[in-house]
Amino acid sequence: MPKPKAPHERNALASGPEHKEAGLQLKGRIWLEKDGQTFLSWGRVVLLERIAEHGTLAAAARSMDMSYSHAWNLVKQMNQLAGKPLVEKQAGGKKGGGAYLTPSGEKARDEFWRLVKQFQGWVDQRKIK
Repeated sequence: MPKPKAPHERNALASGPEHKEAGLQLKGRIWLEKDGQTFLSWGRVVLLERIAEHGTLAAAARSMDMSYSHAWNLVKQMNQLAGKPLVEKQAGGKKGGGAYLTPSGEKARDEFWRLVKQFQGWVDQRKIK
């Protein structure tokens, strides 16, 4: 049985009020694409946050029950699509290597959560008839 993924305090799933009579509820997710490729999504932004929290890509990946290679591929893709690095790695040494968010990475993370909040506000204003 797979172990549950580590929880995260924020969610990119927007949910509106339930329409009791129809049994319907408006829900949606937000992600950003560039040139038809996913740039930022909930999982990618959580990965950025875990890198900032843990200081290494390996520890961030482990915290999400994700392979290092998959996490590294996501970081490479985000860096490429951003046009400048969101995450930079440091080579090992006496204290070992690490990874950190650049100012561009911090800005991308914050902008994503700002958009999620705006999207939730939009969903909250919709009425199901």
